[in-house]
Amino acid sequence: MTQALHATDYLVAEGLILARLEAELADLSSSAGLKVLSAADLAGVAEGAQHTPAVHVIYMGDQVPGGDAVDEGNYHLIRQRWMAVVAVRNARSQRTGQAARDAAGPILSRVIQVLSGWRPGQGLGPLRRVSAPAPAFTPGGFAYFPLQFEITLVTSASFDG
Repeated sequence: MTQALHATDYLVAEGLILARLEAELADLSSSAGLKVLSAADLAGVAEGAQHTPAVHVIYMGDQVPGGDAVDEGNYHLIRQRWMAVVAVRNARSQRTGQAARDAAGPILSRVIQVLSGWRPGQGLGPLRRVSAPAPAFTPGGFAYFPLQFEITLVTSASFDG
């Protein structure tokens, strides 16, 4: 079983995921201008002004199962979902989206390689890839390719108060 989380930050995985992506994708940052951003970095940014290529890390909520995963309210086995959305822009072949898929494909492969099975730290299980929404294409050549990962953590009485 995963060790109990004794941190005071329920969303600690976000910073760890961001740091992992920044470190492991540094070569793409320098060669292709890739940026790794949090959901807060997107707040209030118009689509036309956003940076591409980019990987956006977004908290997608959690599941709190019942039964054996809860011990008289003292702990909960939580499954948090984190999305890594690869955002690219390529105005060529907008009708088919092929140029955007060509731009996103290598980045998607790297993100999967970097995050799948990685354990961010004590009290957190390894990231496991789960189903994600379909990609989205918008006018102007923007395309968004979501990858979703699930991480398990245990909250204990020391965390829940």
